[in-house]
Amino acid sequence: GGIATAVAFARHGRSSRRVVVLDGLPSPGGQIWRGGTQNRVARNWLDEIKNHSSIIRWKGEVVDFLPHESGVVFLKDDGTHWNIIGRDLVLATGARERWIPFPGWTLPGVVGIGGIQAMLKTGYPVQGKKVVVAGSGPLMFPVASTLKKSGARVLAIAEQAPLSKLAWFAAHLPAFPEKMLEAMGYFGALCTVPQYRGAWVKSAGGEGKLEWVELTNGGKVWKLACDILATGCHLVPNIELARMGGVGLDNDRVAIDAHCLTSRPNVFAVGECTGVGGAERAIAQGLVAGSLTAMQEKLATFYANSLPRWERFVRLLDLTFAPRPEMLGQVAEETIVCRCEDVPHGKVQPMSCWREAKLHTRMGMGACQGRVCGPIAKALYNFDVDSPRPPLVPLNTQDLFELYKPEKRRQ
Repeated sequence: GGIATAVAFARHGRSSRRVVVLDGLPSPGGQIWRGGTQNRVARNWLDEIKNHSSIIRWKGEVVDFLPHESGVVFLKDDGTHWNIIGRDLVLATGARERWIPFPGWTLPGVVGIGGIQAMLKTGYPVQGKKVVVAGSGPLMFPVASTLKKSGARVLAIAEQAPLSKLAWFAAHLPAFPEKMLEAMGYFGALCTVPQYRGAWVKSAGGEGKLEWVELTNGGKVWKLACDILATGCHLVPNIELARMGGVGLDNDRVAIDAHCLTSRPNVFAVGECTGVGGAERAIAQGLVAGSLTAMQEKLATFYANSLPRWERFVRLLDLTFAPRPEMLGQVAEETIVCRCEDVPHGKVQPMSCWREAKLHTRMGMGACQGRVCGPIAKALYNFDVDSPRPPLVPLNTQDLFELYKPEKRRQ
């Protein structure tokens, strides 16, 4: 989404104007195109964002939202702090995986589905290792396929969504032919891997590291010896920066209008932070936002015609891959729900809201600042996470001291 926005602006904007891309990763492409890709369409986008002279790309971390301007506070990777202020601001903060806790989920060897995908793209060796992929969502199949191509022994793929929901999803998939072809390719590549429908992780165990996983469908239980468990229950939008800026939300995603404009003037949002719908939707939204920021309203309206179809796909994914009650109900009192602070489910369950849980148990006060346990609290207790406080990411003391000396911050 961010790439498409920047490229659309560079294509159609005035030559005297610049677009600054602030990226937390060393190379462009987010998680999907992380570390390069063989996809021709992706390569074209990546080449274009690198070659446009009007696109300036900085690596670092956004740490705060400027309250009265279209801009953010940015900590560049060289240690300098900047106020990045523009005529328009586009949020493209992506999504992250949602965990549903189970006994043993904090063991070494249990990783997120998105986490193992990122590890594979940076050269993590899995050849010969026994892997179980279990959870929910369409990301499981490309990850399982990559694991298999990398030499791992994929023992099983377990999808928690019941067969009835998966059949309903498949019945609607022809409306999205690009997604249907993609799904057929993955099913073909994984046809020899045992697949369980309506099954989820009951528990995992081992002496100091993962050694086995138990899968269940609510009746039968399968125990598999394995080295890696890749798990996660679909994805949730990254909305912390939007919350910090007072941007309006809708059902835990950034609320936007038909042209990707948020509730704040001159602030747009594109991609997974507005709802999880895949790369094609993110690109379509980026073309809309990039055209509007380049003041090409007619072109933006043309691109916006495709967005209602992708909104239907977002709803289709959300309804199909929502965590089932049996998964949520199996969490035992001693099961850790906040792994940064080692807070068990039994201590949080009596609490009435997120703030009370933080005050009494320290849930959400660790290094991840609620990024992992926040979605867990929403799923298990229906807690709404409070707006984050700056800085948005953990900083060392020196950076924190320098950041809030305004006379030293550059614009």
